[in-house]
Amino acid sequence: MKNMLLVTPVLPLLLAACGEGAPEQPAAEEELTEYKAIGTEPGWAVDIKDDQIVYTSQEASNDFSLPVQRMKRTTTGWEVKGFSDQHNITLTITSGEKCNDGMSDREYADTVKIAVSEVGYREGCGGDILSDPEAEAS
Repeated sequence: MKNMLLVTPVLPLLLAACGEGAPEQPAAEEELTEYKAIGTEPGWAVDIKDDQIVYTSQEASNDFSLPVQRMKRTTTGWEVKGFSDQHNITLTITSGEKCNDGMSDREYADTVKIAVSEVGYREGCGGDILSDPEAEAS
């Protein structure tokens, strides 16, 4: 009987320790809040900022701005889409795949592919500038 009395006060503590912990908070979705990409031959640029995608090009008649409709993290980087009745764009960003823009010899952190309505597919660079020979020379 003494053994039962000693176990009894400890039993509620053991049962509480085996119970469920505090509910897990949902993970915050990661977003690409600000991003710049460029391409050459022909020249184009994409800026993502404040949930907007702005596409500009040497053919200024194709320039547009769209809200970001879909943004998701992929195993290799990001996929960002925007569309409207008139335009659509898809950016595929491969993070950590270094890229040289071919004109200024700047080296960027990411390789970027875009598909743009009425323009087609383009390739370029984006993200952080890793090296800039023009800035290093001055």
